[in-house]
Amino acid sequence: MKTKVSIILVCLTMMANSAYATVYTGSLGPELTYTLDSGTGHVVIEGRGAMTSDDLSNYPKREYVKTVSFPEGLTSICANAFHGCYNLQSVVLPDSVTTIGAYAFQECTKMTSADLGKGIKTINSQAFIFCSNLRKVRWSDCLESIGDMAFYNCTNLGDTVFFPKTFKTMGWGAFGSENYNSDSKVMVWEAIHANDFVRYESDVPGECHFSYIIFGDSVEYIPNMLCKFMYNDSITLPETVKEIGASAFTNCSRLQKINIPEGVTSIGASAFAGCKKLKQLVLPSGLQKIPEQLCNLCEALDSVKLPAGLTVIPQKAFTGCSSLRSIKIPNSVTNIGNSAFSGCPLDTVVLPTSLNVLGDAVFNQLNLTTSPKHLVLNDKLVATGMGTFANWSDLESIVIGKNVAILGQDCFLADSSVTDITCYAAQPPLIYDGTFNGVPDTAKVHVMSSSVAAYRAAQYWSRFRIVALDEEEIIQKTVTVDPGQTTADFTWPTDSAAHSYQIDIYKNGAVFCKLTLGNRGQLLGISFSAPKRKNDQMVNDQMVNDSQSYTLSFKVTGLDEASRYTYVLSVLDENDAPLHVYVGDFATLGYEGELQYDGNELIPTPPIIPGDPDGQSVITGIEKTDSESSEKKAIIEGRLLFFTPQGIYDITGKRIE
Repeated sequence: MKTKVSIILVCLTMMANSAYATVYTGSLGPELTYTLDSGTGHVVIEGRGAMTSDDLSNYPKREYVKTVSFPEGLTSICANAFHGCYNLQSVVLPDSVTTIGAYAFQECTKMTSADLGKGIKTINSQAFIFCSNLRKVRWSDCLESIGDMAFYNCTNLGDTVFFPKTFKTMGWGAFGSENYNSDSKVMVWEAIHANDFVRYESDVPGECHFSYIIFGDSVEYIPNMLCKFMYNDSITLPETVKEIGASAFTNCSRLQKINIPEGVTSIGASAFAGCKKLKQLVLPSGLQKIPEQLCNLCEALDSVKLPAGLTVIPQKAFTGCSSLRSIKIPNSVTNIGNSAFSGCPLDTVVLPTSLNVLGDAVFNQLNLTTSPKHLVLNDKLVATGMGTFANWSDLESIVIGKNVAILGQDCFLADSSVTDITCYAAQPPLIYDGTFNGVPDTAKVHVMSSSVAAYRAAQYWSRFRIVALDEEEIIQKTVTVDPGQTTADFTWPTDSAAHSYQIDIYKNGAVFCKLTLGNRGQLLGISFSAPKRKNDQMVNDQMVNDSQSYTLSFKVTGLDEASRYTYVLSVLDENDAPLHVYVGDFATLGYEGELQYDGNELIPTPPIIPGDPDGQSVITGIEKTDSESSEKKAIIEGRLLFFTPQGIYDITGKRIE
C-alpha cells in the first residue's frame, strides 16, 4: 500500500508540472522562429539566416532556458541573444554561424561548455563575460577577432585557447579577471600577424592572463600585451618572428629564458619589463634600436648582449636590474638615456669612444654598496645629465675628455672616495654647485699647464687642488679592455705630416707590445717584450748579456675546441734568414686523435726529411749544391726549401713536385 501511494504522488506531481508549463513562441529574425517549453527549459530554433532579435533574453523567458537546438543555416547570434540566461548549461553552434554578438551569453553562470563550431570568425565584446563556470570551449580554426572582455571573469576556463593563423585582433581584457586563476588557460598562438591588442589608459583590471603559451612555427609578429602574468619558464620564438610588440611579456614573473631569433628587427617598449626571473638576454644582431624600459626591473638579469650597430640606449632600458654586474656597450652608441642602468651594480663601466651625450642618472647606484673604481669620459662626449654617476662609493679616479663641456647637477653626488680627476678640456667644463657634491676638497684636478689659471678661477672648480699635467700625462692615451675580452679597439686622428705611428701597449706598468704602422695604417712592425735575464746589464744605454740562453713563451687565444693544430717556428738572423726551424703540433681540449708528443709538453723538433725511393729530383731550374752528401737549405720565393741527395723538400717534409 505504501508503494502505491508513492507512485500516485509522483504521477500527481508530473501532472501538476505539466499543467503549469508554458510554451513560448516567437521570432528571432526574418527567417527564424523559436519554441520554448518552460517545463523542460528546452528551446528549439528553426529556420535560417541571421539572428536579429534578443526576445529570449526578456523576463521571464530567460529564467527557463536550459538547452538550445540551433538549426543548420543559422549565420549569426545577435547581441544580448541569451543575456542573463543563468540556467543555460551548454551551447553547440552549427558550423554555419560566423559571428557572436556583444553580450550574447553574458552572465550565463551555469554554462560549462561552448562548442563554437568551425565557422566562427568574430566574437564580439563581452560575449561570454561572467560565465564563471565555463570550463571548455571548442575554438574555430578560422577565428579572426575577439572583442574587449569577451571572456572576462571566466575564471574556470581551463581549456586550451587556440588562436589560428587567421587571427587578427583581440580586445583589451579579453581573458582577464578580477581574481585570476593561475592554473587555467593555455594559449596556443599560431596567428601570423595579429594587430596590437587594445589598451586603455585607465588602470582597469583584466589584461590578457594565461598560464602558459605555445607558439606555432609560422608566427611573424608578437602583438603588444600578448600575455601578462604568464608562467612559462622558457620561451623559444619561431625563426619566422620579425617583430615583438610593446609589453608583449610584461610581468611574466617565472620566465627565465627567451630565445629571440636573428630575424627580429623591432622590439616594443617594456617587452620584458618586470620579468623578475629572466637571467639572460641575447638581442639579435640585426636590431638597430632597443626600446624604453626593455628590461626594467628584471632583478635576476645578469647577462645582456647588445647588437653591434646600436646607436642609442633609451631611458630606463635596464633600470633596477639588480644582478647586472657587467655590460659591454657597443662602440657605436652615441646616446644613453635617463636612468638606463640606474640601480645596476656594475663592477666596471667602459663608455664607448663614440658616445656624445649621457642622460640623467644613467649609472646612479643609489643603495648599492660597491661601484667601479675608475671612470673615463671619452673625447667625443659633450655633456652629462643630472646624477649621471651619483653614489659611486668606490670611485677613485675620473678622466674627463677634452670635448666635455657640461657636467650636470649632482653628476658625481656622494662619490666620496674620489682622489684624482684628470681633465683634458682646455676650458673648464660648466659645472654646478652640486656636480661634485660629496667629493673631498682634497681631490687633485690635473689639467694642462696652460689651463691651470682658468680652472683655479672657475666657479666650483676652484675648491679642488688644481695641478698641471706633465708632458707624458698629456700625450698618454688610456686603453681599457673589457673584463673577459681579449681585444681592444684603438682610434686616433691622422696627421698628413706623419711618416708612421707607434702604439705602445702596457701590461702591469711595463711595455707589453709595440706596433708600428705606416702613414696609411699599414702594419710595419710588431714586437713583444722579452723577459730580462739575470746577467743582462746596461752599457752605454744598450743592453748587453753573456749570451746565456733562455726561453720565450707566448699565448694564442681564439682557437677552436677539440681541434689539432700544427706550427712552424723559424728563428731568423738580422737578414731574416732562418737559423733554426721547429715543427710540431698540439691540440685543444677535447681532441681525441694521436699527436707526435706525449703529455701536455710540446717539444719542438727539426723537420724530418724523408728518403726518396726514386732518387730523382722533381724540380728543374734550381741548381743543387756541389756536395751531394750534405744537406743545404735556402729561401726561394718565400719558401724554405731543403736540398738533399734524395730530392728537394719543404718545411713540412713534403717533396716538391
